Amino acid sequence: MARRFFTDLIPPRGPATLSQKLGHHLGRIVRTSPGDAVVLFDGKGHETAATVLEVGSREVRVEVGEALVVPLGRSPRLQLDIACALPRSARADWLFEHGTEAGVSTFVPLLTERTNRRHEDRAHWQRVLIEACAQCDRALLPTVAQTVTLADLCAQPGVAERYVATPAEIELGPAQTSRALLVVGPEGGLTDRELALLVEHGFLPRSLGPLTLRTETAVLAGATRLLQAPH
Repeated sequence: MARRFFTDLIPPRGPATLSQKLGHHLGRIVRTSPGDAVVLFDGKGHETAATVLEVGSREVRVEVGEALVVPLGRSPRLQLDIACALPRSARADWLFEHGTEAGVSTFVPLLTERTNRRHEDRAHWQRVLIEACAQCDRALLPTVAQTVTLADLCAQPGVAERYVATPAEIELGPAQTSRALLVVGPEGGLTDRELALLVEHGFLPRSLGPLTLRTETAVLAGATRLLQAPH
């Protein structure tokens, strides 16, 4: 199978010089050679076959072919939004990478009583999402929304199927509709006041199992449960 590479804009059919950044990646990082087949994808569901023509010191030229009628990339079965208090640096990268592979559509960084605003390297986050999409053959690039407080989140237009991960009698199961929203709190957990606010705004408390999970693990566990096909 040809390897997939992200580009903001897929060039029209015919010879094309790739952006310097993508050209560097193909020429110097993955070391493609003339004649190699690749697939260009834009993260919006479009994919096109291309053949490497020339690898230069700073750029790569390709012959762009037909759009793929049956794209290699796949899409999750539902739109899944995860609002969570981001852990620090490398663990946040892990969350974005594996959440993308699991099928999360939108990550919503969340400020809670037990978390503070941290430095946001959104350009770096975008690179993590793109690399994860290319690796797992995902068609649609997820997004990282603006950071919000819990009150901001509750004030947003409601998603019919909304949950909060917390110790509860009922375990989280597969989503029953085409869109779901899950809130995952910080390492210290949500406060009683925060949990009451979420429940007041229609979030259903659901358990992720008997063990205490780190935030990034809880995101992956919750996403996996919701994205399973309903019985």
